[in-house]
Amino acid sequence: MCGRINLWMSPAELAVVFELFREPEWEPRYNLGPMQQILTVRQHPKGVVLAEPVQWGLVPAWSKSRLTSPPMNNARAETVSSKPSFSESFKRRRCLIPANGFFEWKRLDTKSKQPWNIYRVDGQPLALAGIWDSWQSNDGDPLESCAVVTTEANSFMSKIHDRMPVILEKSDWKTWLDPEFTDVEELQRLLIPCPSELLTGTPVCSLVSNVKYDSPECVRPVAEHRTLF
Repeated sequence: MCGRINLWMSPAELAVVFELFREPEWEPRYNLGPMQQILTVRQHPKGVVLAEPVQWGLVPAWSKSRLTSPPMNNARAETVSSKPSFSESFKRRRCLIPANGFFEWKRLDTKSKQPWNIYRVDGQPLALAGIWDSWQSNDGDPLESCAVVTTEANSFMSKIHDRMPVILEKSDWKTWLDPEFTDVEELQRLLIPCPSELLTGTPVCSLVSNVKYDSPECVRPVAEHRTLF
């Protein structure tokens, strides 16, 4: 799964890396969780690429309520093309979710876990595969929301967790963002674990377990806890 990310790049850096039409309105965030506003990169008409915040936790257009239980912050690669909540978004409404890193919790024993910050070895931002949708209330109040697509863990991540977000290489960004590209089989081929050598990670403090903490302290490396066995 993927339930927490950090994104602290400047708007200028984001605009360059993701080749945006304009710089996004974004403040550094070090501990973003579901139901908060998360930055998405999307292709608009005439090929314009913009980065805009939407709610993390997808609400399908046909939903009777803006609240889903549980919040759909993840979409599994194995079922994203067939599950009614996700299938249409997977076919026509895809996005990139920029992140400097994502957090995952490594189980130490039956009672405790330690959070890890996972990021690219080369220091470049991650481009997580996402899908989005637009829901509208009876009063016409719109809500745009998204979910992160997850897949099975690669060998690096499997030491920490059995799932991970789909991380797309730059060569695949154009295809993923193109709303006119609807070949489900070709899109499905992109939903694989990234190479293990692309990633590294460090243990971080337990502050990230609470979304109210959002400071550089959340991504600062700490010593790895050791168990007796």
